Amino acid sequence: MAKISNSLTAEEIDILKEVGNICVGNSTGILSQLLGGKVEVHLPGLEMLTVEELSLYLKERGLMVYGVSAEITSQVEGTIFLLFPEKDSLKIIEKFLANLDTKGVNTIQFGISIIKEVGGIAIFSYVNTLSSLLKKLTLTSVPNFLSGTADELLTMILREYEHWGKVCVIHTSFKELSLNVEGNFYLILNKQSADEILKMMRTI
Repeated sequence: MAKISNSLTAEEIDILKEVGNICVGNSTGILSQLLGGKVEVHLPGLEMLTVEELSLYLKERGLMVYGVSAEITSQVEGTIFLLFPEKDSLKIIEKFLANLDTKGVNTIQFGISIIKEVGGIAIFSYVNTLSSLLKKLTLTSVPNFLSGTADELLTMILREYEHWGKVCVIHTSFKELSLNVEGNFYLILNKQSADEILKMMRTI
């Protein structure tokens, strides 16, 4: 099969997209329970990009976002991001604050904790599903809270990955209908890790 411009075959792209689709499906199931409504998931996209090109690829380019990131270690190496536009993050925070007595509470700090907890649970579910698919232990760092423009965040966090050259980006969008909240998962892997996933998936 002929190679396409991103150096992966059509079959390889389909395999990696399906991995992303399954992982996000389980993760958004958890989000549905947390947020109380049905979640629609859009088909994942996949690109091979340089770190410099990645900030231009982001759907949220130039927008203020809140979210969570975690490093992935062990069998595969990379980073996973869950990003919400600022207005949608505030909807999530407001939902959890609605039934609480916030007198004397630092609502800003509490809001950060809400996004970090919701995002951390979703990322854990994503990576746990990946681990189950690959039948290999896959670990994550403690999730970090993110705030700022998407471009600035990625530039800062991915600086250490410049030596990778091109990275594999599996991007999946979703929408939670009860709050009308949109979010985006970005799984960013080095080429070696993408190849490892392909190798392991072919043995299943």
